[in-house]
Amino acid sequence: MKEPATHPSSCRTLIVGLGNGGCRAVAAMAPAWAEGPALVGVNTETHADVPGMRYVTIGAPVMKGLGSGGDPRVGRRAAEADVEALRALCRDVDLMFLVVGLGGGTGTGAAPLLAAEASKAGVLTLCFAMLPFEFEGPRRMEHARRGLQALREAADGVICLPNQRLLTMVADRTNVAETFRAADQMLSCGVQALWRVLSSRGLINLDFADLRRLLQQSSAHCVFGCAEGVGPKKISAALQAIRKDPLLQQGEVLAQASKYIVSIIGGTDLTLQDVDQLMRGLKELGRPDALAMAGVSCEAAWQDKAFITILAAEPAPLSDMQGPAAARQPSGTSAAAAETGRSSQAGKLTQPTLFDGLDKGRFKDVGPTIVEGSNLDIPTFIRRGIMIQKIRDSN
Repeated sequence: MKEPATHPSSCRTLIVGLGNGGCRAVAAMAPAWAEGPALVGVNTETHADVPGMRYVTIGAPVMKGLGSGGDPRVGRRAAEADVEALRALCRDVDLMFLVVGLGGGTGTGAAPLLAAEASKAGVLTLCFAMLPFEFEGPRRMEHARRGLQALREAADGVICLPNQRLLTMVADRTNVAETFRAADQMLSCGVQALWRVLSSRGLINLDFADLRRLLQQSSAHCVFGCAEGVGPKKISAALQAIRKDPLLQQGEVLAQASKYIVSIIGGTDLTLQDVDQLMRGLKELGRPDALAMAGVSCEAAWQDKAFITILAAEPAPLSDMQGPAAARQPSGTSAAAAETGRSSQAGKLTQPTLFDGLDKGRFKDVGPTIVEGSNLDIPTFIRRGIMIQKIRDSN
């Protein structure tokens, strides 16, 4: 798949890979994105240099150059030890794409803190969160679930990329390395396409304000998908790929989304009829009242091809990360309303003890107490976004 060309951007953008998984994914973008925004890797471990990408090592006094051992609390302490380095990343930046793998230590623990610092600096933050395979076990999945909750409370938007869905995106006998390369390429193309349409003047423009509006109205729940079409029927092929895209849940995401952004990159042969056919096809998949915003750009390198990227606001996600308690909500209150209410009222707070006490004991199978869309099991100060100054005992 050929990468979209890049152009200088008036929107100051930073791509950050956090933890081992995030650094690997961003490093895969570097060779094809020499003229794009700055690429930074943040980790507790040292890395070999990658051309076009710089690394920031955090928690050196605590970690001694080693990893976090899969403990999110250690990852958060490492980030807290070098919080000034994280704040420095947020200076002179308008938009941050944060790529992180959840379930381990560094990414899970440090990502909410970095997103919170970005928010304080006025940086719009869109996170791409990769979730564990099922075979990685329930403890890692629980770490990822809690990390995702904290990230959604801190970031403007979070896109979940469940690794389990990779199994449906590649041929049965594809080896492990090829599978991850395919996933990294899909992520790279999608991020580049969004940046490309936001940063340059195309035939039909999207701008930074459009993305900000979508994210601010999404309750931090977003879904991302890509599709490519080739040949005379490239639009029909792209629509067919969208209908089969596991990240878009075979089109189900569009059927529920209240808003979505569409990035269309094609060659000089792309016609207005092609754009109309695509948007009509997406409208048939989506809600009749959904707000669709499109950006269109034409480049000679994409002759006879079309690359489509969709970023959708998901108001009522029933994601892979919701536990069995979410499925046992009272019949009078839908899981969707509960999740939306919970996210919208949580504000930007990050619970300091999020990764403590994973075992709920005798309450592990008890569903949440949902009243008028609010989860009363969440403390009032978190639900209402009330900041509380925590006083530490110096003794």
